[in-house]
Amino acid sequence: MRFKIFLVFLFLNLSQAQYKIAFIPFEDLSDYKGRWDLRIEIPKYLGDFIFKLYGVEVLPMDSVLRTSKSLNFDPKDAIFFLELNRRFGVEYVISGKILTFKVGRFMAGFPLMAGYEAYNSTVEVESKIFNALTGESGVIFGAMGEVKERGLGLTLLGKPTEKYSEFYSLDLLKFGSAEFNETIVGEAMKKMAMEFALRLKKYIPEIFEETEFTIPEIVGETELKANIIEGSILVVGKQGVYVNLGKNDGILTGMILYVFEDGAKIGEIEVVDVVHEHFSSCKVVKSSRELKKGDKVRVRIVK
Repeated sequence: MRFKIFLVFLFLNLSQAQYKIAFIPFEDLSDYKGRWDLRIEIPKYLGDFIFKLYGVEVLPMDSVLRTSKSLNFDPKDAIFFLELNRRFGVEYVISGKILTFKVGRFMAGFPLMAGYEAYNSTVEVESKIFNALTGESGVIFGAMGEVKERGLGLTLLGKPTEKYSEFYSLDLLKFGSAEFNETIVGEAMKKMAMEFALRLKKYIPEIFEETEFTIPEIVGETELKANIIEGSILVVGKQGVYVNLGKNDGILTGMILYVFEDGAKIGEIEVVDVVHEHFSSCKVVKSSRELKKGDKVRVRIVK
């Protein structure tokens, strides 16, 4: 009885909340044949990533599926979008296609003797944005994450390396768990999700507020965590500015870095090129004074 009351209370709270975005199940066009249900797991992951990166309220996937089932509506139906708007205040619905989801293993050498092995992973999606109130579709855009392991693992006498075992037990992990996020496919997912997030903000900027540099403890639908990365301006030149943050810090082209002085924001710079592990070139978007070497920069990332 208490459990039923709790469910009713939870549903009422969800109904009263105002959610900006809802993801519906994606169409899986990849060749993946494992245990994960990518149609559900990837949009759930993307929703949690957006929530933790920008603080935008995303309707939980379980609520989307439960509402679809209770009303016997196809989640792709514009009438269902309108119902999400009526019940939860959803402004935009995002659908998608999973084009690629793969983990590859490369071996070179002789069987039963010494050899080498390496791994790579690629995740690619295509998404479409719908206005939940009108059902009209907007822009279609893609996002891809690719990780190529540079170091080759040495195998001796035909024995598999530790990573070989990890490769064949990947989908025993919970999708989006802390362990999953540390794998090569987890790294590819994070890269794809960041590119997705940057493009989504570009196409529907009206629902995004300025990034806050305080991170509350958020549980969410995955074990992804928001982090504040800090660095500084190394060089200010005619072509732009250069900072000591790069690909090893999770920086991607298109990110906005915020420039601070004595705790107050004084400017914004956009990453133009990620040059090295801890080095990127940027262009000035706006600033209240001329930027100079040593100015502190911050950015919020999810990993």
